[in-house]
Amino acid sequence: MRKTVLFLLVAALHPAAAVETGHTRLRGVQPGTTATNPSAAEATEVAAVDRVEAGYWAITVEELQRARHLMHGPRGAFSVSNISPVEVLGIHARSDAERDRYAELFTKLLHDDAQRVLAWQRAGDAAMRRLFPHDKAIDFGRAPNTPSLPNWYFAPGGAAP
Repeated sequence: MRKTVLFLLVAALHPAAAVETGHTRLRGVQPGTTATNPSAAEATEVAAVDRVEAGYWAITVEELQRARHLMHGPRGAFSVSNISPVEVLGIHARSDAERDRYAELFTKLLHDDAQRVLAWQRAGDAAMRRLFPHDKAIDFGRAPNTPSLPNWYFAPGGAAP
């Protein structure tokens, strides 16, 4: 018991340093090799993945890395985990012009996504009409009979009608 308390006290008082690594990458290690230095091929692969992700958001790899870095600070605690890098960069813009650029970029991305969702919905509606021409997409008349609940809010005096 005394050793445990002493250990916890030493651990609590021991200065610790935090090291920011950007992000963690896991990779397999071949038997007989060490995992300390990534190979040039792995570094190229990581850079290629970052280029693809940056391309999705129409930002540079440097901007993507800045957004990731910002997510390791308070932004990561204040925001949902799936906030886009464009939103992070816009929130932490270094000038009005930069903020406007990210706002326009994000708006274009949202607009394009809305167009894709609407096109998908139109295709689904057409498929419904083609495959089930005599059915409604949602037929509330076929819903099982459920007892209606009293409208407590609008009943006089708050009592059930």
